[in-house]
Amino acid sequence: MCPIQTLARGGRRIAPRVISPGPKDPLNQTFHSFPLAPAVLQGLEALGFTTPTPVQAAAIPLLLGHRDAIVQAKTGSGKTLAFGLPLLTMIQPAKKPQALVVLPTRELAMQVCEAIASVQGPKGAVRVLAVYGGVGYQHQETALKRGVDLVVGTPGRLKDLLDRKTLDLSQVRILVLDEADQMLDMGFRRDIDFLLARLPKREQTLIFSATMPSEIEAIARQHLTNPEIVKLIQPSEATPVEIDHGFVRVPASRRLDALVTLLGEDDPERALVFTRMKHETKKLAAKLNKHTGWAIGYLNGNMSQNARNTALAGFKSGELRMLVATDVAARGLDVEGLSHVYHYAVPDVVETYIHRSGRTGRNGASGSTMTLVTPDDEEAFKAIRRRIQFSERSIALPTQELGELEQGQPTRGGRQGDRRQGARPPRRDEASAAQPNRPTPRPASEAKRPAAKPAKEGTPRAGSRAAAAAPERKTFRLPLHAGHGMNRGSLSRWLIAQTQVPPAALGSITVAADHALIQVDVRHAEAFKQELRRRQGR
Repeated sequence: MCPIQTLARGGRRIAPRVISPGPKDPLNQTFHSFPLAPAVLQGLEALGFTTPTPVQAAAIPLLLGHRDAIVQAKTGSGKTLAFGLPLLTMIQPAKKPQALVVLPTRELAMQVCEAIASVQGPKGAVRVLAVYGGVGYQHQETALKRGVDLVVGTPGRLKDLLDRKTLDLSQVRILVLDEADQMLDMGFRRDIDFLLARLPKREQTLIFSATMPSEIEAIARQHLTNPEIVKLIQPSEATPVEIDHGFVRVPASRRLDALVTLLGEDDPERALVFTRMKHETKKLAAKLNKHTGWAIGYLNGNMSQNARNTALAGFKSGELRMLVATDVAARGLDVEGLSHVYHYAVPDVVETYIHRSGRTGRNGASGSTMTLVTPDDEEAFKAIRRRIQFSERSIALPTQELGELEQGQPTRGGRQGDRRQGARPPRRDEASAAQPNRPTPRPASEAKRPAAKPAKEGTPRAGSRAAAAAPERKTFRLPLHAGHGMNRGSLSRWLIAQTQVPPAALGSITVAADHALIQVDVRHAEAFKQELRRRQGR
């Protein structure tokens, strides 16, 4: 039984509302069913959002009703807009922050800020700012000094800004703890307690989480008042049902062989590979790049924020086909078209597996995960299998170990570089014939040949799609509202929704404090300008 089920309200025990949406569920409604601000509804229409997800349908009325709430919903269910839309409706712009969203990682802070800002567009009235570590203080403190209405931040950077006396939370009325279980797993309990102690008496406190450990119950007892509890998943449903879960048993020394073979068979559109150690990410990305020829980046907590942003931007745009990452990317990373997740190392706990796997199969799309299980991993994997149904997969490993070829060792047959002994990952001939320009894994026996270097902390590899000659473009200058909270990704989506230009027609986008410079393919430039002017009433 979930610990939160014993939470007392008004001296009596209560059970959470369990919502299981079906075809006749009353939650299947439109955003116009809720008293959201007109500007918010217009922004949703511009983005093409018409129907709320179950978590949005359940949470939005509670939040607009100024109720404290605890919402448990699976990864990829739309939790960000579940609290983001009510915040945009309820916040009255002022000099100081009116609402605070606390979450565990830099990537998630940027993504949540981007998602909320994209709804209201670049000239929205609510000023949204993401604050996180790994970058300097100047930009964030300058924005705070100018005035911000909604702050989205990580516990460590929020604490630092409070210590520097550049963040004033005295007017915060609404607090959201997003991905609360992950913050506790990452050891942020003291920082959370510090922030809660520094906040004034609030109108509303909200907790969003995929799981409900006992520590969340303790926080709720101390800081929430008569909370409404909404539980949209049972423990067995903690990972999206749209995901196919598979595993391969493999000797530890053959993990690379197995992964390259799987990539050749699966031919993924876009994939994430999870490792356990930070130092493994760069090395594994280089090896996979060598044996597949794909543009591959890596992501870990030791990288600078600029390098991490570059890697993420390249992955989201499609310049990088694959990203090798530690669990820093397991939360908050939302990439359209991410078809496969590979667990190069079995996670220690099932929750980590769930959050890793939740990067695919999002928003109703299907996805696939594959776990490489070595003999040392059997015990940890057994615990994961108790919660999730897997199918075992058989693959034919190459007779030659890729690691031996990398070191220039002779093949088992005695001849170095023998193509008959080389490992060529099996691939689907039909897929290769249908997509002749698509990079496919190259034989391991060709590993002696000079290979393209892997992406350099997010920089696309030469010869990748990003390195192709760009079409002629025209540059437009778009004025932006001060404190707009937009970045390249959110502004790009807003522009596409507003002007209906093909995504490929947009080139580089540079976002400044009060304007943006947008490059547009000359073939679409005039239509882009006219449609944008019409939408803006000019």
